[in-house]
Amino acid sequence: MYLSPTTREKAVTIAQELLRADNISPREAVSKAILIAKNWAVTKVNRRVWKKLKANDGEAI
Repeated sequence: MYLSPTTREKAVTIAQELLRADNISPREAVSKAILIAKNWAVTKVNRRVWKKLKANDGEAI
């Protein structure tokens, strides 16, 4: 599965935190971290797109 470098970095950080905090296997921690990082990336992209659309609407008026 391809993850952008930023998302991959975020997933690694989350996986390390999960391993320290929870008593789960490394495999479960990595899969959970990937899901969380992907959701974070989608939210970040959606927010960026929303801001661009909002700016374009302001210019059109």
